[in-house]
Amino acid sequence: MPRIIFFNTGWMDSYAGNHRNLDPITGGGAHTREQGWGGEIFNFKPYRGRYYGYVRTTHGGAIRLERLGAARADDRIEGVTVVWTAPRPAKEGGGSYIVGWYKNATLFRTEQPRPANSRHLWQDHLMEFYATAAAADVVLLSRDSRLFSVPRSKSKSMGQSNVWYADDEANVDFVQQVQAYIARGGILSPPATQKKGQSPRQPDVLKRIAIEQKAIETTWDYYQKQGYDIESVEAAKVGWDLTATNGRVRLKLEVKGLSGTAIAAELTANEYSCLLADSPNYRVCIVTNALTKPLLHIFSYSRTIDLWISEEGLELSFEKVTSARVFAG
Repeated sequence: MPRIIFFNTGWMDSYAGNHRNLDPITGGGAHTREQGWGGEIFNFKPYRGRYYGYVRTTHGGAIRLERLGAARADDRIEGVTVVWTAPRPAKEGGGSYIVGWYKNATLFRTEQPRPANSRHLWQDHLMEFYATAAAADVVLLSRDSRLFSVPRSKSKSMGQSNVWYADDEANVDFVQQVQAYIARGGILSPPATQKKGQSPRQPDVLKRIAIEQKAIETTWDYYQKQGYDIESVEAAKVGWDLTATNGRVRLKLEVKGLSGTAIAAELTANEYSCLLADSPNYRVCIVTNALTKPLLHIFSYSRTIDLWISEEGLELSFEKVTSARVFAG
């Protein structure tokens, strides 16, 4: 069996701390519910080219390195793939998913203190770690790219523990699927069902339509590459442009295209009402430089801070406008 271990933690976007309460942690057990933080909140914040990852073990127990091939006297083992999982919020579909991984990691039997000058502090607590890896071997998936489901039933697979060694013969196929997924950089195999509805790849000579078309194409390609089944609902005027589905995750994508770099767009009354009605699963996808070098900005809603935030940390502001029809005679 390969040297691979699964660590389950709370759900965050960046795992780089919770500066200004912009990235609160959810799930992860009683400690995070009661305290509002956990040792994993810095799992993907680098320090001098390395990452340091924490998992809350049962009753603070040790990692059983011998199950990965180490001797019982060893305090660490190298060359381990650490797969990080977390529970997706229920309003976004629920379930547990892979959120990232450390390859070629050094795994310790007991908690280790982080480097003293790393500034990985929370409420005067210096975080500890069990695994460390070089930056080149670390991947954190974006929120909408977290699509590899990890079963958590008590009778099989990961169960309810935060630490899973996956060293039983019954788990060979699953582990191989995870390894292939990691080798592809977190891209799932193409979905069984392909495009529904009309393909968005229809050329148009008008610049405005060309910008909109390129924005749809860019967004479509991004989510399809992640493993979503995409359906165009533009013609139906339902309040968003594309529906992206993968298992229990169903996202409503409203797409806006811009020719320049400034992020500013308009939502119709229907689009805005749909955004408010299902904020956890609605995405505002704005493509800038659509006709030259398309750049996709995906904004999702954080209920904790009541803001729409992009994956690069931009905040989306809303300005309500009214209109009127005027006529004479």
